[in-house]
Amino acid sequence: MILKSAARKALLAKRQALTEADCIKLDDLLLIQLQKLDWSTTKILGCFYPSENHAEPNTFLFIKYLKYCIPHLTVAYPIINDKDFSMEFYQETAELSVNKWGIHEPLPKQLIHPDQLDSFMVPLIGFDLSGQRIGFGKGYYDRYFARLTKPVKRIGISYFEPLAKLEDTHQFDVPLSHCITPWNIYEF
Repeated sequence: MILKSAARKALLAKRQALTEADCIKLDDLLLIQLQKLDWSTTKILGCFYPSENHAEPNTFLFIKYLKYCIPHLTVAYPIINDKDFSMEFYQETAELSVNKWGIHEPLPKQLIHPDQLDSFMVPLIGFDLSGQRIGFGKGYYDRYFARLTKPVKRIGISYFEPLAKLEDTHQFDVPLSHCITPWNIYEF
């Protein structure tokens, strides 16, 4: 049995052991996989700023590629409300703020309604073969995804291959539709 808390701890330690050179190589491999996905219906993409504290994939690289391929792509990033564990997505801004966890956020200028988003790049620590993700345990993305009224791509980005099966998923967990790793694309 694999519990999220134990997997979270092990995978974070594994990520922290990655060198900068390891991350650059893994990001390049992730970009190759990202290029294989169908982005033809994506006009507004929800994304995340990579956290320097947690050795996250370089979404700046991925967004640069997607903006080249989709010239009028709008990218939105979340602003977290830690009082009620909610978040809203706002169109990217050149100037950023930093929240209490050290995560960059756009300035709250142009709110993007949940149903305007076509696809998401979803941060995660790990995932399993059924698309259940391991996040940081606060449920921000699950609550946000529950607000969507149309199907959208929820694409996890992971340095590591999936775990077999997480045993402690909850009824409110919203699985990914896809996940990319440096070597594979998973569709759920």
